[in-house]
Amino acid sequence: MRALKLGVAGLGLTTVVQTVLLLLSGSIALLGDTLHNGVDVAGTAVVWVAFVLSRRSPSDRFGYGYHRFEDLAGLVVVLLIAGSAALVIFESIRAFGDSVEFSRPGLVLIAGGVGFLGNEAVAQYKLRTGRKIGSAALVADGQHSRADGLTSLGVIAAAIGLMLGWQWLDAMVGLGIGVMIAWAAVQSGRDVFLRLLDYGDPELLHQLGHAAESVEGFDHISDLRVRHLGRTVHVVAHVCMPAEYSLSQAHDVAEDLRHAWLRMVPADSLVDIHADPFEPGIPTPHLATPVRPH
Repeated sequence: MRALKLGVAGLGLTTVVQTVLLLLSGSIALLGDTLHNGVDVAGTAVVWVAFVLSRRSPSDRFGYGYHRFEDLAGLVVVLLIAGSAALVIFESIRAFGDSVEFSRPGLVLIAGGVGFLGNEAVAQYKLRTGRKIGSAALVADGQHSRADGLTSLGVIAAAIGLMLGWQWLDAMVGLGIGVMIAWAAVQSGRDVFLRLLDYGDPELLHQLGHAAESVEGFDHISDLRVRHLGRTVHVVAHVCMPAEYSLSQAHDVAEDLRHAWLRMVPADSLVDIHADPFEPGIPTPHLATPVRPH
């Protein structure tokens, strides 16, 4: 929440400064950059709302809580990135055939510098915080801020070109930036889309399996699955234990394993462990034909 508040404040201030310079210069390139920053502020607000909603307690209808709001917010942010990329590419292509009159290119240069510094500072903070807490939505929003910073660098390059009389450079730089923003949308969209499909991180599975080696009392793990719900993780495992164990013994081993895994996953994550009786040479119950009640 602190990262989002600082993001809204920082990018909001950047947008206000650029708007003032835009009114004084009338730059079309700066107009696109200012609108792009405004979209980023809107994206940060979407993630903010998702974080607030995800804090709601689980209910009878939503027994796993509301953490999925964060993944949906990430999808909205990706759509905002893609939309802004399409707008930048469209305006750049159209600018190749237009003769645009710029006034006060020095102010455009200053505005581009302000946009880059403001966006990069916010992007660094969002990305660092998002990776620390495991939030794909906040990471996607941070990448969007970085993409906005690249747009501002394009404004600087275009302003220098206009000072030198290279009118074509404005459209050329805009087109290149639009492509980079589109690539950022593809990268961010892949992570968010995979999470919505309950993609299990192979690296996390490997780490959980390695941590299980330090827990004694079971023979092996026959099934291990993970899925992400916002910043949280849901782990489901079938653990084979000696058939002669009492219920209390099986419970104690399962609890030892559960606590070992809970230390590895984000707060509020869930770890469900099902104990299967195991004897060498005899299939586990889940490999046999299931018995269904009439």
